[in-house]
Amino acid sequence: MNKPLFDFDLKRVSHKHYITGKAAINFPHPGSTTGGWHFLSYFDRESGVTKVSLAGIHYPDTTAYFGNLGIIDVTDELVERGWSMDGHRLFMADHYRAAADMIVRWALSESNHCSVEIDDWFPSRAERERLLEILDTGKSKLSEVGRLQKVEAWLRTQT
Repeated sequence: MNKPLFDFDLKRVSHKHYITGKAAINFPHPGSTTGGWHFLSYFDRESGVTKVSLAGIHYPDTTAYFGNLGIIDVTDELVERGWSMDGHRLFMADHYRAAADMIVRWALSESNHCSVEIDDWFPSRAERERLLEILDTGKSKLSEVGRLQKVEAWLRTQT
């Protein structure tokens, strides 16, 4: 039996099971120049339904790769947009961590195609460098699991 690709509410969101993947990539984080393209595709306030992937549930737990880098408390931002969980804190990957999580998920798969498009998603040099810095922190773990060469080959096609 396949496990669901998404959670449709925010009840299981925690620091350990933070929102990641495309819902996090598309979240308009304050002060960020990336993301926000398709926010309403993942957070439909009118219906009260979310469509979010959670780390450690729908995505691999990437703590061994990246520690707590890029996991942020977005409770206040979600409350401003009409999402409240009665005092429950809500955590999400920032754009860089979400992309890194997506890259690790792909690297661990048998797929040849990674859906992350660095130049499109991170158009400035500073943004690309920040993503690459996060990926660098995961290199030893990627090597340990035999997937570093796959990621490095893909990176050569991206820059």
